[in-house]
Amino acid sequence: MRKLFLVICLLNLMVCLAFTQTTPPLGSAQSFAVLGASTVTNTGPTIITGDLGVSPGTSCTGFPVPCTGGPGVVNGTIYTGAGSLAGAAQSSALIAYNDLVAEPCGTNLSGQTLGTSPGAVTLSPGVYCFSSSAQLTGTLTLDGGGVYVFQIGSTLTTASNSSVVLVNGAAAGNVFWQVGSSATLGTDTVFAGSILALTSDTVTTGTSINGRVFALNGAVTLDTNVITVAGSGNGRSCNDFTTGGGFITGPSSGKATFGFEVGCKCNRGEDSLLRGQVVYQDHGIDLRMKSTSVTAYLEKGPNSRRIQGTDKINGQDGTFQLDVTDDESASSSFALRLSNGYSASGDLNGGHIEIHRCCHNDNGGPDSGCSDQDKDKGHKDSHDKDQKD
Repeated sequence: MRKLFLVICLLNLMVCLAFTQTTPPLGSAQSFAVLGASTVTNTGPTIITGDLGVSPGTSCTGFPVPCTGGPGVVNGTIYTGAGSLAGAAQSSALIAYNDLVAEPCGTNLSGQTLGTSPGAVTLSPGVYCFSSSAQLTGTLTLDGGGVYVFQIGSTLTTASNSSVVLVNGAAAGNVFWQVGSSATLGTDTVFAGSILALTSDTVTTGTSINGRVFALNGAVTLDTNVITVAGSGNGRSCNDFTTGGGFITGPSSGKATFGFEVGCKCNRGEDSLLRGQVVYQDHGIDLRMKSTSVTAYLEKGPNSRRIQGTDKINGQDGTFQLDVTDDESASSSFALRLSNGYSASGDLNGGHIEIHRCCHNDNGGPDSGCSDQDKDKGHKDSHDKDQKD
């Protein structure tokens, strides 16, 4: 009887292991944020944090030597040709791709739209498969620590202003998109996870990615993007806060005023908790919006944040998405989209937007990655805010 019990337990364990998704072995590709096969091309001031590689091709444009030269920036090393580390990275990427293909499908989402279709808006860890193409429109929330695998038979496309939001321990380093042909990320998408496309990748203007962009047989095309290689640790989903107040010209050509304070506190035990409020009024048409909850605070780039949540629009329930930019070398910008179809955007005609960087590590001490000036600013910002609370 005891032996029978042990056999049953072992069989159950084997079944569980067989259907538990795992992270693929990235090997030499681990440090790469962008990896192309034929070429990598870039237009605009793209910022890549991590390595960039091309193999077996040797051509890359829009980045520093050995590419043709800026305006892109690579905070890492550029490798070109099959004899470089990019060659080994491509071999590792192919192994990872095949590993993802071999994962047993847990949930078939064929024909559904991520971020929009019921059952495809909020997902827990697992393997999700599409027999052909996959589309992301709106906001996809990945909820919970664990591995997420998306098996896509042909193309992956995202609509403009789409988002992938990570909550409750979900980490970009544990999210993988296996694409059977090519991926195209629409304008101003905020994306999370590693894309392994069998053919090519096109990342359009203003899109940011916390993860990786790999093309196993074709080109990677970039245009004014921010791409940061993702680690597998959970980390914190919120590391600073942003405040703003002022006015822009609304779509009615009238004055539109706003105020907001969203993000995470500095110098507090609960600093990883997201909180905040957004208010907005278009005086030209008497449209009033006030947030009722903030559900996402995403880093689009060093000076840009995306804020999403629920709201009241002239007393009616709705949702909002707000993109703000704090650029000391240019005008700050504000772009609001509401679920009732209203949208407004523009540079500030008056007021301010400021990202308050905490510059502290998880133990409460200064982060070694911050400059002394940033540390002083982060301390002052958190002190000033605590005085207000």
